[in-house]
Amino acid sequence: MSEPQTQTRIDETDAKAGSTTGHVRWVLAISVSLAIVALTLIWVTGALSQNDVESQGTASARDAAVAEQQGDASQSSIDGMADPAEQ
Repeated sequence: MSEPQTQTRIDETDAKAGSTTGHVRWVLAISVSLAIVALTLIWVTGALSQNDVESQGTASARDAAVAEQQGDASQSSIDGMADPAEQ
């Protein structure tokens, strides 16, 4: 008669060749948190260091702010709304 086949049982730690302590999750959480803090600081310091012209959101508002700083009323027509015959 042939010998019966025996099953080899390996526990989870031996099968994975390591343990699951959760250190990778902590490293990921800390690094993502640090990245969010760093990018927020960069964004906030950039926003705080803008002058009046840079803080304008649209091109026409930015052009109007430049014209206001220069004190030239004719510059306010830069946004393309001026009549070509006037130029």
